[in-house]
Amino acid sequence: MESKPHKMITIGRHVRVDFPGLGFRNVDAKVDTGAFRTVLHCERCEEVDTANGKLLEADFKLEGNEIKRMYFSEYFSKEFKSSFGEKEKRFCVKTSIKIGKKKIKSSVSLTDRSDMKFQVLIGRKTLLRRFLVDVSRKFA
Repeated sequence: MESKPHKMITIGRHVRVDFPGLGFRNVDAKVDTGAFRTVLHCERCEEVDTANGKLLEADFKLEGNEIKRMYFSEYFSKEFKSSFGEKEKRFCVKTSIKIGKKKIKSSVSLTDRSDMKFQVLIGRKTLLRRFLVDVSRKFA
């Protein structure tokens, strides 16, 4: 029995995304087919010891000026190489990302992107077999 191919959605080089599990909506994101993993801006994140073990404590500032502190029990760390060739250890968390009507479970790496135009990069792992990127389009 043959399976039907997935119908891929065409998006532009910039999209608006939601992170329903984190409570963020309509965040402007840059689609980056050169990046493997999706990246989310995080002001600060560090492991903290609690009575029940280690947690990842993360401060987000995606909407307005208010910092939203969140805790994650499920996370991992990974070494990344920046586009400048510098190595950096980052924490990653699993969450859902909504692009248009499509909701995707994905792991995202957390890093300070306060000096970048876009606080979110959508990487290949999130895009794979779901989206085609038309670089001539923005927010489409």
